[in-house]
Amino acid sequence: MNEMLQQFMNMIENTRSIPTMTDISMIGFGVLLVFGVINCILGYRLLRFWMMLCGFIIGAGVGFGVAYSSGVTEKYMYAAIMVGIGILLAVIAFVSYKIGIFILGAGIGIGLGIYIFHPTSSLVFFFCLLLGVGLGVLAMRQAREVLIVGTSLLGGAMAGVSTAKLGGLSDFPYGLGMSAGFAILGMLIQFATNRRKKDEDDEEEDNEELYENAENSSDYVDPKEYIPQKRSKRRPARQENRRTLSAAEEERLDEEIVREMMDDDDREGEELWKKISRREENRKNKEKHTMR
Repeated sequence: MNEMLQQFMNMIENTRSIPTMTDISMIGFGVLLVFGVINCILGYRLLRFWMMLCGFIIGAGVGFGVAYSSGVTEKYMYAAIMVGIGILLAVIAFVSYKIGIFILGAGIGIGLGIYIFHPTSSLVFFFCLLLGVGLGVLAMRQAREVLIVGTSLLGGAMAGVSTAKLGGLSDFPYGLGMSAGFAILGMLIQFATNRRKKDEDDEEEDNEELYENAENSSDYVDPKEYIPQKRSKRRPARQENRRTLSAAEEERLDEEIVREMMDDDDREGEELWKKISRREENRKNKEKHTMR
């Protein structure tokens, strides 16, 4: 395990401590700079893409460990195992949102741990893994905040180191300072462009809570007391047992229902006519008094 970690960290250290910039290394750091800036600014917006990319990278790392522990010596077998497991984990991260969020959070945690602690022993590497798992679990609970901060930090580190290498500057303090600047700028942009929006369910719960508080208040007035309610038409109780009646009884029942409805309408019309008559009579009496 220690030998595998030492070999892996030597590869990273050799990449970071290139004495002279060749064309290939410039292209590599240029690509890393572009990815770092995009990760800083659009880390949360491109969530699915970063989940797949992080899943592929973690899967490739797992494939490297599997190939190394299996005693594989051929380089093409290393590449096949790493690519195969990487694609598998990338597909899983794309299909399952929860698993993808966990993988992305864990990948950010492991990447930051490797960048900060440079693990060369099993204990330090286990601590980086533990940091990644903790950040992955936290990302499943607070996805927006954790992923914005995590992608900004990781993207800032990528962009800062790449800028320092392309500019021929040392990692400390220039690379570290530019990494911090990129990270802070990315956080500000992402939090400004990805503001939290209330879901409709949350708004409905808030409205229900406000309504309950108002209803329990001593100043509450029931609007039904002031809004006239339409009187429902009465129906004979025998209508419930209508299926068991004969044809003649059904016809008689229909006549009774129609008669009752007409009686209700007549009563409503009669009451309305009385109101109009009283109003007209009051108007005539007022006219008589004014003429006298």
